[in-house]
Amino acid sequence: MAPLTDPLTLTMGGYFVATLLIAWWAGRGAGSGYVEFTLAGRDLGLPVYMMTYFATFAGGGLTMGVAQRAFTAGISAQWYAMAEGLAWMSITVIVGFLYAFDVVSVPELLGRVFGDRTKYFAAIFTVVGQVALTTGQTIGMASIIATVTDIPLGVAFWASVVVFIAITLYGGMNSVAWADTLHGVLIIVGMFVAIPIAVTNAGGIDAIAAGVPSGHTNWFGVGLIQIGSWYLMYLTVAGAQQQMLQRTWSARSKRVAMAGTFLAGAVITGYGILTATAGMIATAQGAQIESSMAFAWTLTNTLPPVVAGLLLAAAVGSVMSGADSFLLAGATTFVNDLYIPLRGGREDLSERHLVAVTRATILAFGLIAAVIAFSGVEIIAINTLGMGIMSVLFAGIVSMLWDGTTREAGLPGFVVGGVVFVIWAFVLGEPALFGQGTLESAVPATAAALVTILGLSYLGYGETFDLDTVRDRARAERERARERRVTYGND
Repeated sequence: MAPLTDPLTLTMGGYFVATLLIAWWAGRGAGSGYVEFTLAGRDLGLPVYMMTYFATFAGGGLTMGVAQRAFTAGISAQWYAMAEGLAWMSITVIVGFLYAFDVVSVPELLGRVFGDRTKYFAAIFTVVGQVALTTGQTIGMASIIATVTDIPLGVAFWASVVVFIAITLYGGMNSVAWADTLHGVLIIVGMFVAIPIAVTNAGGIDAIAAGVPSGHTNWFGVGLIQIGSWYLMYLTVAGAQQQMLQRTWSARSKRVAMAGTFLAGAVITGYGILTATAGMIATAQGAQIESSMAFAWTLTNTLPPVVAGLLLAAAVGSVMSGADSFLLAGATTFVNDLYIPLRGGREDLSERHLVAVTRATILAFGLIAAVIAFSGVEIIAINTLGMGIMSVLFAGIVSMLWDGTTREAGLPGFVVGGVVFVIWAFVLGEPALFGQGTLESAVPATAAALVTILGLSYLGYGETFDLDTVRDRARAERERARERRVTYGND
């Protein structure tokens, strides 16, 4: 481990100070309005939109996660990232469609189409899922810091928690998006520069290939079913989960949302090769470590301390990008789809009040997530369930594209999808199929939900809806809210 005065530790410390300064600068004025706070005033430009979209999943999964899998399974682990990138590029075809709805959250959109009961169902599971995801990210940040420095785990943990809660609490989406931009730019540029250096210092590609077990150089080692499963799963993530679509609705224009989503996906398709290589270097060098530390081991053992410190800080920052994104998404959903309806609507709630309640919710959810993570309570089941139900909501998004879909079919479809998810994930345990990997639970669950919604609609269960009317009503309500703010101010 590096002492506190080591260049690596000092570099990481300076990086996090820079993160806080950027978040403070970007978040000025975010408290002036509810949309300004939750959606950055719907004014994110293309570079920031692309980077915040990328960074939301760049840390835990695409960086440390891919390296960890590559440490034990080889180069085919890169498909986890490549499948995600291809899914995001594919989802661009409906991003413009979704952008046209003047809403704040996924449950709000589904509620406008399928009714209030569907909105509440979606909101509850979105909140649970986002808090669980936040919990999973918090301990990851601290583990890396504590492993590569002399900072105790407890200190690293609570320092990380304070930073990501403070960023989200202060400036909402603006602070989160600009902090993500710092993390994203540095880790993308850094990885494309540093990993080739690490490969050279490890003896070159031939030496790495010779030092890993047989099969680790098979590009399709994880199996075609697993690759396809990851692709389909990430279609549901990008197409229906709040942390992603909250960014879509924060974009300055439809063009920005579509181009930014596509470009973020394009970067990710090649990014996984770099992180998988980092994991394989650790294997080839005979590192005696836990697999989760493969990325950090490679950086600290093959790169100069300052370079390693910057990349590790950016990687931890990208994990933080996930944490603050999930936290903001959960708080936004709670306020927008549970608190506001409980108070009878937005008519009597000022902008100042809504921002204050959202900030209070961020603080509460952040502390809850931190306490659960630090206590060591097992949350995998909750995290899996929340993620699954959020993915199942994609069936509702897809069914909106057919003009024969009925309002009443939505909730039964989501319930069926949830049941299939529970059976596939917890009863069957995501069984391996034909020796080609596992089918992620979100895939059969979403398919079951979609078949149910379309089947009930085809049988004439309920009444159809008109999307133009839904969009017009949403715009009218937001316009009334904006006019009320101009007329009466924030108080």
